[in-house]
Amino acid sequence: MKSNTRYAGGFTSIDRTVHRFWKVFSSLSSEQQGLLLRFVTSCERPPPLGFASMNPPFTIQRIGILRDGDRLPTAATCFNTLKLPTYSSEKIMKERLVYAIESGTGFELS
Repeated sequence: MKSNTRYAGGFTSIDRTVHRFWKVFSSLSSEQQGLLLRFVTSCERPPPLGFASMNPPFTIQRIGILRDGDRLPTAATCFNTLKLPTYSSEKIMKERLVYAIESGTGFELS
């Protein structure tokens, strides 16, 4: 997934927030990783032909914030895009991301 991810809104693969995201992602349980995938793409399983075949590609978009409490992560499922705020720490990012993906709201309720 990581090698087929696109970055938008000013993010690059070497951005500090992007590094934090991948550390948080790898620390999630497999169930939480599935919830994250569902949160972003509306499907909790990887594409049958792999992430390289995903169209549009899995994308992480930068959302600038002034304070950690300003926004939760959001997603544009039609575009497979995670709109990720620039949180100040890995701990806060994980808390906010887990809250968003486990909240029980999303594509099917919109």
